[in-house]
Amino acid sequence: MTISFYNMQDDNRVVNKNLGNAVHTISNAQVYRDTSIMSPQFLVDYAGYVVNSNYVHVPAWNRYYYVTDVTAMPGGRAVMHCREDVLMSNKDAIMNLDAYVLRTESDTINRLIVDSKVPTQANRHCKTIAYSPIFNALDTNYVYLLTVVGGVQRS
Repeated sequence: MTISFYNMQDDNRVVNKNLGNAVHTISNAQVYRDTSIMSPQFLVDYAGYVVNSNYVHVPAWNRYYYVTDVTAMPGGRAVMHCREDVLMSNKDAIMNLDAYVLRTESDTINRLIVDSKVPTQANRHCKTIAYSPIFNALDTNYVYLLTVVGGVQRS
C-alpha cells in the first residue's frame, strides 16, 4: 500500500490543509492486523521520516490521517497508529456544500449573521427627528430606524 508522509502545520479545524510537498512516499506499507479505516495501524519499515512526520495520505482509500503514535517493532519495523482527518478526507464535499452559516472561524465579526455567542454592547443613543420622505442620503451621522409605537386595534 502506498503512503505519503507530511509535516503538516495547519490547525486541525482547517478543512483544506496546506500539506506542501511529501516528506517521503513508500509503496510497501501493510495494514497491521485487523484495523479500522477511521483509525488504522500500518506496518512500515522504520526510518526517520516515520517518526518525524505527523500526517499521512493513503491514496488507495483517498483519506488523510494524523499520526498519533509510532511503535518500534523488532526487525527494523514500526507500527504507525493513525486517526482520520475527516475534514481533509471529505474536503471536496464540504467545500461544495451549500449551507446557512451560523458561526464563523474568523476573528472578524460579520454583522449580517446574528450570533448569540458574540457579546454585544448595549448602547443607546436616541434622537427624535421629524419624519420627512426626503432625507439627505449623504448624511452618515445617523442610522435611521423606523419604529412604530402604539397602533389601532381593529375588530
